Amino acid sequence: MLEDDLVYFSTVASAGSLARAAERLGVSQPALTKSVQRLERRLGVKLLLRSSRGIELTDAGTAFLVRSRTISRELEVALQEARDVAGGQAGLLRIGATPAAANFALGSLLPRLIKERPAARINFVSGFSDALLDSVANGEVELALLPLPERMDPNLDMLHLLEDDYRVVVNDQHPLASLQSVSMGDLAGCQWAGSSKHEFARVQLERAFALEAIALPNLVLEANNLPALLLAVSRMPLVSMVNSHAVLPESLPANVVMLPIRSEHIRCPIGMVWRRGYMSSIALRAKELLQAAARA
Repeated sequence: MLEDDLVYFSTVASAGSLARAAERLGVSQPALTKSVQRLERRLGVKLLLRSSRGIELTDAGTAFLVRSRTISRELEVALQEARDVAGGQAGLLRIGATPAAANFALGSLLPRLIKERPAARINFVSGFSDALLDSVANGEVELALLPLPERMDPNLDMLHLLEDDYRVVVNDQHPLASLQSVSMGDLAGCQWAGSSKHEFARVQLERAFALEAIALPNLVLEANNLPALLLAVSRMPLVSMVNSHAVLPESLPANVVMLPIRSEHIRCPIGMVWRRGYMSSIALRAKELLQAAARA
């Protein structure tokens, strides 16, 4: 099949050796040789040459390699789109957002998308950044809105949309509750309720403490969702940190207050993340709407 021949040719070209390419693909060297020869007969040109240094591309092979990779990507898109249509998935958007971005997603994207495509189905999930990035990487979520990490899976792409900031939350009996805003020094020695170790907000918090040469916060409670953190803060003398867009002041527990943080080391760039390769038409439209909303 042409699809297999293109993949085999590209792998041989990048490996520089039939043996290495065969090992990567899990096929025999004779099968690879026949595949390349089949392509060469079809094109009427020589694509590869054997040399003392291994396999080398001819000029025609170099030119065809670029085109073949484009063809392979487009073929993958076409096949996946056909499967989606056949399986009734063409109108399904699988989207996720962290609490920091959920209000933006629900308010700026979904109402307009539903109006444009009334027959569409939307599968919306909320979670912290690390879980959503895993969901995008394994294909469970097609598009995610979250605080953008400094380093990310090379198979994922991202686009910055807007800047958010963080706020400290405490209950109204906590010593910090009487302040108008807090510095990193004010937070030193406090007991914290926080998210998992690799979650973006916690990474940012620990980085800010380190940059200001302040001992890391004493984390006494770890939770994997925002409602649990807010409940813990409302019931115990703990400090936590949330994005200003994650919760509206009126939606906080009655005894919880939200305070600005005075620190140049804590920032929260919000953006969207998706896996490279095929995207459904509804996901592509969602990206366009999110970009337009961020510019507005």
